[in-house]
Amino acid sequence: MVRWLAALTALAALAVASPGPAAAATDQEQVRAVLDGMNDSYNRFDFDAFTTYVCAAMRAEDGFEPGWYSSRRIDGPTHITVGSVSVAGDPPTSAIATVRFEAAHHTETLAVEFVREGAQWKACRYHAVETI
Repeated sequence: MVRWLAALTALAALAVASPGPAAAATDQEQVRAVLDGMNDSYNRFDFDAFTTYVCAAMRAEDGFEPGWYSSRRIDGPTHITVGSVSVAGDPPTSAIATVRFEAAHHTETLAVEFVREGAQWKACRYHAVETI
């Protein structure tokens, strides 16, 4: 879980400092904004801001908070590159983004799953596609 949390938290540093991805025009842009916000808050070491981008189920996982802090200390600053984003449902209720996560000591490509909670997209799971 710690490695997953590290990768996902790094994804969060994408560039948006506020949890307001709803301003983006398309669902794909909203998902990208969530990833930017996650990566930004991760790089600022801001756990509270990071959790605004994560689904309730993930926040409730045993060890989520201590795992986040541990991963952040190990990773240092991170960089992400968002590849494809696909949404599903009518109206859209789930999405998957392919994200390359780069930290000081490792690089991973992840498939990050999103769900809609209320009117906002939230990162909820990830699956490693490739680890370097």
